[in-house]
Amino acid sequence: MHELNDVLWAMQTRDAFSDLAKRGAVVIVPIASTEQHGLHLPVDTDVRTVEYVTRQAAMRAEVPVLVAPTIGYGMSPHHMKYGGTITLRVETILYVLQDICNSLIVNGFERILIVSGHGGNGQTIGAAAQELKYTRNREIRACCWFDLIPETWQTVPEGPSKNIGHSGEAETSAILVLTPDLVRSDRLQLVEGITDDPRRGTAAKGERILEDAVQAMIALLHEMHAAPGQDAPGIVTTKAH
Repeated sequence: MHELNDVLWAMQTRDAFSDLAKRGAVVIVPIASTEQHGLHLPVDTDVRTVEYVTRQAAMRAEVPVLVAPTIGYGMSPHHMKYGGTITLRVETILYVLQDICNSLIVNGFERILIVSGHGGNGQTIGAAAQELKYTRNREIRACCWFDLIPETWQTVPEGPSKNIGHSGEAETSAILVLTPDLVRSDRLQLVEGITDDPRRGTAAKGERILEDAVQAMIALLHEMHAAPGQDAPGIVTTKAH
């Protein structure tokens, strides 16, 4: 298992990147959101979960992985009526991801995984990855970490929501593991703007959710490392417009 500083892009010195690129390192680009999470969770909840899953997977993977600094804002216009939300436009996210991925490619990296901790980013990061994959002829993928564990959602939640939801049972469970002191236990309420009852959240459920996600992420990183970085089957390079 690697140490955290070994897998964080921000902790490297400039001479380290060339060797990591030659070894086929996968670079994870985490993106999340800054948005309301009810009355009991902090507005950076999605940042906390995506950083945990990606960093743990990078440390435990048996292939070289780097985790880039997290993009802390995302596509959250549907939460703007509530306090604390900061949203970006779709085109802003696309441009930011394009610039970041182009920079990674200039640094020699051929395998890039964009990972979101916020479901509202899903379609946007998927479009960005597809566009970049074909215009830059690199192995570039995108996913939301919680979409990697469909079986978990069938067995862990006790409530009606069979997905990550928003600030309900699942996300509350995750934050009870990561930063339990930030869960306002006296304000666990099913209020407008969240999907399901946070009172069902437990640390035990959070541990299962997060561990399943880390294991699924490790498998994906191994798969990407084994894939061709360029000229993958089915890729026809096109010119960006």
